[in-house]
Amino acid sequence: MLNRKELEESLDYILRQEVERILATVPYAGHLTDENHELDEEYYLRHRIETIKRIRMTSKTDALALAHMVDEDYEAARLWGRYTAQELNHDLLFMKDLRQHGYTDEMVAAIEPFPSTMAMIDYLKNQIESIGSLPALAYSIFTEWNSERASAKVVEKAEKKYSKSFVSGSKAHVVTDETQDHYKIMLDIAHTLLAKKGDEKILIMLLKDISVFMGDYFDELYEQTVVQGQLKSLAGV
Repeated sequence: MLNRKELEESLDYILRQEVERILATVPYAGHLTDENHELDEEYYLRHRIETIKRIRMTSKTDALALAHMVDEDYEAARLWGRYTAQELNHDLLFMKDLRQHGYTDEMVAAIEPFPSTMAMIDYLKNQIESIGSLPALAYSIFTEWNSERASAKVVEKAEKKYSKSFVSGSKAHVVTDETQDHYKIMLDIAHTLLAKKGDEKILIMLLKDISVFMGDYFDELYEQTVVQGQLKSLAGV
């Protein structure tokens, strides 16, 4: 069993590998943080919409995980419960920004999630039913690790293109993650649970699977926005 520091180092290594793989194999995957290219509006807005979709859909898997975690370790469940209750409202922050672009709640609700998002949610549900809370925790580890490294850059790029009023919600989200150190909380929960389960290999497997779903998502996002936009331009639409 790895100690807390060793676990953090191990997960950091795995996550860096997975993100580098996505950036190397998925077109446009680094666009949101790339300072050398102007922000693609359609790509950015559709990404924000899918972020809202994932927050709302993973709120269900978070709740399923909590039910399991109560039996696995009550103190870990207490931390998880506080964290997920807060995450439940983060869709409102991103929706606030989308309204600046003319989107309504009804418009966002009418947009179907990408197939990769649906597939990931099904995967999380099945894995939680099979092995307990770790799959939901793995997803949050993946997202919080990436948020810690990329979210502020995305907000800065969007603010540069639009204005402060267009990113007030997402900027508040960054501040929340930073001040409350969400990634540290995820690591604390992971270390507590793994101390009882005794095998970080399961967590690593879950992280790698989730990264595949996220890579598929960015591929679908690229195809629906950038590629379709290019085709429309060629067709004179």
